Amino acid sequence: MTKHTPVDGPYRITVESIPTGVTLDVEPFVQRVVTDVIERLLTDAFADRLAALYDMQARDPHLIERPQDLPFEGLVDDVTAVVRTRLPVYGLQALRLAGRIEQLATPAISALQSAPEGSAAA
Repeated sequence: MTKHTPVDGPYRITVESIPTGVTLDVEPFVQRVVTDVIERLLTDAFADRLAALYDMQARDPHLIERPQDLPFEGLVDDVTAVVRTRLPVYGLQALRLAGRIEQLATPAISALQSAPEGSAAA
């Protein structure tokens, strides 16, 4: 584990500074979510809906649809309901993550607070 990677499991989280704060790189978690999504899409519960969406691509782009007629959004909602949406951080790793975020965010926040009014976006 490095100081840039305060969380090494179950999903590695890398923290890096940017001018206005920090970024959290959660690629291993996203890989797991994508795996969950693909696995779900290959089941009978979602495969037919995905095929129907593919077939609908040639529809009139100017067609006005009611919310219940939006199969893409409905599929997104239903798949989201069955895949991972929480990123666990355990024990001391939570403190290391918080410490790394504080370490990187403090200078950015200080710079934003000391900038003349109207010159920096919050």
